[in-house]
Amino acid sequence: MNRSLVVVAALLCATSGASMAQDTATTAQSATTAQSGAAAKEFVEQAGTGGLAEVEMGELGAKKATNGQVKAFAKHVVEDHTKANQELVTASKGKGVQVPSSRTALHKATIEKFQQQEAGKSFDRDYMEQMVEDHKAAIELFETAADDEKLDLDLRTYAKRVLPTLRDHLKQAQAIQSKLAG
Repeated sequence: MNRSLVVVAALLCATSGASMAQDTATTAQSATTAQSGAAAKEFVEQAGTGGLAEVEMGELGAKKATNGQVKAFAKHVVEDHTKANQELVTASKGKGVQVPSSRTALHKATIEKFQQQEAGKSFDRDYMEQMVEDHKAAIELFETAADDEKLDLDLRTYAKRVLPTLRDHLKQAQAIQSKLAG
């Protein structure tokens, strides 16, 4: 009988240990899923609001710019960011995150400032300066997302796919900004 109790006790310990290991693995997986969800939510919100603002700023630039290069750049930004915004919706499907449908208060204030500004050389210079700043920030956001192991693979792939376009926009914006300053 003693031997039976020892065997039963050993089996209970083994089963209990396996159960605890499974609970620990489940808890770790839940924590990873939560981190992934938080990373996805933050990236989608920032990329989404930034993308919406870029489209609106581009439309404004295309309408108010007096310099042909600035006007062409603005139209190009509208095209590329509209496409990127649509791709973001696709990449975020089924991730439990919602792509924003409106800009942040900061974006609204920036756009309002440019709406009130008179068209002309000053507008063109200020617009290109804003485009340089915006694209530097977007590149930083997308580089971080592209390398973030906590982020869903679809969203990392999206970030990697959009990065060359953002870098190209920055390069063009800096070149135009340099010409306007000179």
